[in-house]
Amino acid sequence: MANNKRYWTGLDDLHQTEAFRELQGREFPQHKSLDESLSNESMTTANTGRRDFLKFMGFSLAAATLAACETPVIKSIPYTNKPADVTPGVANHYASTFYNGYDYCNVFVKTREGRPIFINNNRKTGVGHANARVNSSVLGLYDSARLNGPRLNGAETTWGSIDQYVASGLQGPGRKVLLTNTILSPSLQRTIQRFCEVNGAEHVMVDAISHGALRVAALKHSGKNVFPSYEFKEATMVASVGADFLGTWGDSAYYEDEWVKTRLPELENMSRLHVFESVMSLTGTNSDYRTMVKPSEQGKVLVAMHELLSQGTQKQFSTGPIAAAIEKAVSDLKKAGRKALVVSGMNDVEAQLLVADMNRLLGAEGTTVKYGSNQLFQGDDRAFNTLVKDMNEGRVGALLMFDVNPAYNALDKEAFRKGLSNVNTTVYMGGFADETGSRCEALAPTPHWLESWNDLSIDGKRVDLVQPTIQPLFTTRPAGESLMAWSQFESDWYTEIRKTFNSDYTSDQMYSDLQWSSCLHDGYYMAKGAEASTVVNPARNLQALQQAKETLLAVKSDSQFELDLYVKMCIGAGEQAGNPMLQETPDPVTKVTWDNYVTMARIDMEAMGLNTYIAQRDKASVVKVTANGKSIELPAFMQPGQAPGTVGIALGYGRGDGGEAIGRAAFQTEENGEYVMTDEGLPMPIGGNVFGFAQMVNDLPRYAAYNVSIEPTGEEYPLAATQIHNTVMDRGSVVKETTLSAFKKEADKPKGLASWNRSHTLAVHEDVNGDGVIDARDAKKTSAFDMWKSHPVEGVGHRWGMTVDLSTCTGCSACVTACHIENNVPVVGKDEVRRHRDMHWLRIDRYYASDWSQERGEEEGVGVIASYTKMEDPSANPQTVHMPMMCQHCNHAPCETVCPVAATTHSNEGLNQMTYNRCIGTRYCANNCPYKVRRFNWFNYQGYSKFQHSNPAQDSLTRMVLNPDVTVRARGVIEKCSMCIQMIQSSKLEAKKQGVPLTDDMVSCACSDACPTNAISFGDLNDIKSVVSERSKNNRSYHALEEIGVQPNIFYMTKVRNVDESQA
Repeated sequence: MANNKRYWTGLDDLHQTEAFRELQGREFPQHKSLDESLSNESMTTANTGRRDFLKFMGFSLAAATLAACETPVIKSIPYTNKPADVTPGVANHYASTFYNGYDYCNVFVKTREGRPIFINNNRKTGVGHANARVNSSVLGLYDSARLNGPRLNGAETTWGSIDQYVASGLQGPGRKVLLTNTILSPSLQRTIQRFCEVNGAEHVMVDAISHGALRVAALKHSGKNVFPSYEFKEATMVASVGADFLGTWGDSAYYEDEWVKTRLPELENMSRLHVFESVMSLTGTNSDYRTMVKPSEQGKVLVAMHELLSQGTQKQFSTGPIAAAIEKAVSDLKKAGRKALVVSGMNDVEAQLLVADMNRLLGAEGTTVKYGSNQLFQGDDRAFNTLVKDMNEGRVGALLMFDVNPAYNALDKEAFRKGLSNVNTTVYMGGFADETGSRCEALAPTPHWLESWNDLSIDGKRVDLVQPTIQPLFTTRPAGESLMAWSQFESDWYTEIRKTFNSDYTSDQMYSDLQWSSCLHDGYYMAKGAEASTVVNPARNLQALQQAKETLLAVKSDSQFELDLYVKMCIGAGEQAGNPMLQETPDPVTKVTWDNYVTMARIDMEAMGLNTYIAQRDKASVVKVTANGKSIELPAFMQPGQAPGTVGIALGYGRGDGGEAIGRAAFQTEENGEYVMTDEGLPMPIGGNVFGFAQMVNDLPRYAAYNVSIEPTGEEYPLAATQIHNTVMDRGSVVKETTLSAFKKEADKPKGLASWNRSHTLAVHEDVNGDGVIDARDAKKTSAFDMWKSHPVEGVGHRWGMTVDLSTCTGCSACVTACHIENNVPVVGKDEVRRHRDMHWLRIDRYYASDWSQERGEEEGVGVIASYTKMEDPSANPQTVHMPMMCQHCNHAPCETVCPVAATTHSNEGLNQMTYNRCIGTRYCANNCPYKVRRFNWFNYQGYSKFQHSNPAQDSLTRMVLNPDVTVRARGVIEKCSMCIQMIQSSKLEAKKQGVPLTDDMVSCACSDACPTNAISFGDLNDIKSVVSERSKNNRSYHALEEIGVQPNIFYMTKVRNVDESQA
């Protein structure tokens, strides 16, 4: 019987539409060649909008790259007129500087055909490092929510109309105020001074996260209104009280890599870190000694430390773990002397006065702390509070704002919003119509930092340059240029930057000043005639110190709970809440993505009957937190190391509560990818805004509340975490750690023989040790056994590998975001992460220590299985290890042997490689991978509507950030770490062009480039002179899960803690 079934390819085929029949008639449609298209005379007269030109024609902003080198005015041109220094397929790099009000660092910007696609550390001439917030900021350049032109009263307008509106407003009655964050640009400072003089205006600065107490205390202590400069690289002993200096406190982008320079156990004096805090922070996870204290006790800890240093005794903590920890910390501080350092995150003048005096008593001033000319965090909270009061009383006639968002992050945002409506002339200069901008009459959009010129200086001596790496995508104008226009000063912003460098600059010198070109290449210059900092050292004010102690000791809490408001590593103060890469990057401590929550101690959660286990089907309990007359409902998360009787909530969430256009990733989504809507029909913000829970004390924000109530609501809420196991459960082959003293005892032993890093062996029926007896002592290393033929990679050509030093890895996640941006790893959103379908090529496993062990189980008569169950629970105040985990590129890779189509194979350079167009998605390889580092593309993330608000590739503008050197993977295939093969190939080509061998300094991968602490090193294991080869032979190096014999090309180095043996 004939088969009359008919199969059709789609609805057009089924209905035989005219378009389908035409297409069917020519199997291979003939399109015009590029040469034919460009030779068409009509192309020369075409009038195409610039954005449409980029979107549809595919021409790159080639000449914008040239603008980053020399000239400020360049037009977008097609490659029929290709710039001389832009070669298709070859990346260009430009030195620049990132600053957003609190993160400050020098960077290298990688561009491809004029498109910035990657932000890297400037290790050659730079200061600081590009953390996760910095390297992810490249996505903000291509955010389609950015303001695309000036607006007046909600409607698009011209710059001329904006200028007329401002000029008219500045002539009216009332105060004229320019409100900004801390300004570090010498050119902008000069421009602002001119603007204020011409218009009779005032300049007020306010920071999103206030550090005002440190400046006030520095003025009282040293006579100088500066931010203290902390030199962690000089410190052999650091004591921190509530200061997350490795994550988000102070100049953390500078502190982290400086502190880690003292953390190598091979050094003569490895530094030690004591931490006192309420919420487990990134700094706390890296500490040698960590003590849990309540927010109200932090001031008392400082008083006790000060009295022990100055008097030898303290009365605040008579006995208990806090008293013992304080005595130990002070003892270590005294031993370190002038190489000791005390820091505190309390925004309290009294606390900072004690900190400053302790550093003076230790002799650390001039060594680990300096009062020079650091101009970070100049925000004046008192002046801002007065401004808000005057706004509400109708005394402000014109308010111009630049790069601030007090309608979101002011402690009393409602008072600011109400006051703003009373101001006649309101102007906002920024990138988005955010909570503040949307409430202003005039919007004067400013370019992204990657689109504009600028200069920045922290100390007035070194001036760092910001240079454009792409022509502005929208109709924007630098704030300095706007202020010049409103001062009737005719100039342009580029000219002002050049005049700061050379006051005699004219446009004739644009290309001829070789000194300027050299400085631009390096990314900085030293200011001419910069005055040396005058030394002011007032005598100790004993009365002020005694009053400070009394004030701190008077702080009391009458409730069961206290609240600590902290700042997360990735989200920061919330200015990048619309950045999907940062939303999906797990918090380094909790491993939760896409959400805000309340951190609580296990003992408190169990007492209240709250869920302590969070997984795909196990939701978090929602609690109501009330403090200072405000309440918020958020899910509760069990956080090991949380001080009992305290809760923590991160700042930076709850953005866009009025539906403001701040980025598509800033709002909650349903399982199908649609927005969760509020009762008002607006998108639901992620998390809640808790800036208002802080208290204003003596005109300074105190980011804590001492009288807090917690109530279970009975509701549940799903949280998405990338890691739901907390411990290694006694698997010593995963994480190896030891104490400094134990390491020193066996530091000279050959690799594999030290007790803290003994090689795994298998017993064999041979007399291996030559004692004439075959027994269990006769064993061989796992590397001696081959289940199949080995790949000839050792000593043959290149063998790419990596080492990861667990002693210096802080878990900061800069490597994670760098890896994902460089390799076009898809962002999949909260629901997929919750289902454990995240696509991370590189993850950082965070492991807590457990109080239980098999040895303890044997002593107490607990069975093996029961002991393993108990080992799943971390200690109440655990030690922590951060372990980056990526494809191990095993020489005996289990994934390769099970692939039925040879989609995963081994290269002759030691790389485990994927052939995407051969993969059929059996996922056998993922099942067989012992490290669980292979990811399956369940969906077409670039096209499926579920990911419309999370995946950058679904936005026609944002997809410009994609790296053209890396294939965007299709649905149904496996993907994983490739060891950045595209970067290896590029390095090979560069070495070939130069006619030199490929050496260690020429090759790298994204994670090793991004690592601020150099914990990750990458290179050729066959090159005996390479850093990676030397580290792999270090007696601290080992293979994770060595016993299974897969022989990875990734080596980990034993973590060493600088603790006493009794604390191990």
